Amino acid sequence: MSYKQIVYDYYRSSFKGDTSKSSLQFGAGKIRPVLEPWVKRLDKSLPVADLGCGAGELLMALRSLGFTNLSGCDLSAEQVNIAKQEFPAVQEANLFHYLSSKEDDFFVLITLFDVVEHLTRQETFDLMKLIRQKLRPGGILVIHMPNGISPFVGHVFWGDITHEWCMTPQSAATLCSLHGLTEFEAKEHLGAGVGIKGQARKLAWYFIRSCFRLINAIETGRKGTRIWTRNFAFKAKK
Repeated sequence: MSYKQIVYDYYRSSFKGDTSKSSLQFGAGKIRPVLEPWVKRLDKSLPVADLGCGAGELLMALRSLGFTNLSGCDLSAEQVNIAKQEFPAVQEANLFHYLSSKEDDFFVLITLFDVVEHLTRQETFDLMKLIRQKLRPGGILVIHMPNGISPFVGHVFWGDITHEWCMTPQSAATLCSLHGLTEFEAKEHLGAGVGIKGQARKLAWYFIRSCFRLINAIETGRKGTRIWTRNFAFKAKK
């Protein structure tokens, strides 16, 4: 058994701990603002896949946004057993095998949250080719992962012993372009709530981000990216 599979077998209990429904719903609430602007115009009745779905937080967020044809896969039996309580279509499967079992042009939306960093570069390129094949025309891909340009990325990247690599918004745009995916857009993911505390965090982060851009401008002569959070998300369209 590979070291990754040993970790994945106990991934939820080792890294996440709380598996209660309220905990999953809290996670879904933090994910929803990232997804909503990108998926609101999609047909909510068409098939959606969350690859590396974990315990189902992202599927909960998608359900709250009106999607009804939800499925996904994960290598962790521990997490799949939790996800299946809410989403019976979830499978314990390798994402390549899962996608390959579907017809071409099948999905209107494919999501990968905190998955790509567990793959090698070659696996990522192979996966992107397969994703384009399985997305229907006009379908959307959304990926969330550690942000290689963030000063704080080390906490996320090195905190998981199964991580292989991470991208920046620029390299993510290149990856999508190379695979014929268009309308690329990336955004920060601060994970702040909608309450007073969350709004205060957003205001403080605006100031910190401005400082990072100033430092970048001093060194390079350009302000550079606006995306400095330790995690970021991006979408592209087939």
